[in-house]
Amino acid sequence: MSYLGFVFSLIFYFMIWTLCSYWIHRIAHIPHKRNVLFKIHQAHHKVQYGESYAPSLGSFFFWFGSWKASLDVWISLTLPVVIIAIIDPVPGVTLLIFHYFYEVFFSSNVLDHNPKIKGGVTRIFAIGQYHLQHHRVQRWNYSFFITLWDHVFRTVKKSGKTTENRAVGGSL
Repeated sequence: MSYLGFVFSLIFYFMIWTLCSYWIHRIAHIPHKRNVLFKIHQAHHKVQYGESYAPSLGSFFFWFGSWKASLDVWISLTLPVVIIAIIDPVPGVTLLIFHYFYEVFFSSNVLDHNPKIKGGVTRIFAIGQYHLQHHRVQRWNYSFFITLWDHVFRTVKKSGKTTENRAVGGSL
């Protein structure tokens, strides 16, 4: 595979990965007694994110405080990229390595749940205030890593502004 081919494959699979993760996350917000993803994902919304920016020992082993919070990450983010790695190992393993380092070193308080990150960067990246807005109003801002899928599916809520929300399964 050429360098350019690798870059295009990486971008293509990154987009597929983030699209799958977006839909898994969005489905995980449908409150229904038979929606196992909903029951699992609610553990993520119960976590109290503190001021520590150092990864916990458990993070290195993809353990995020409880079995439900860990399973939530494994299903919504890890499983899609593992499937990609099986389909196309070179870009898939590259994305899997990115995912591992992102989850261990950057996800919790450094980027995703850091209230100090706001402004223009959150128009492109689903971090800081953008993701925290999802924690305040759970029917918006489902995207991981990039905000593209929230824009495409009109589930963006910016601070003080909203776009039309067409939720899966009615009102979320």
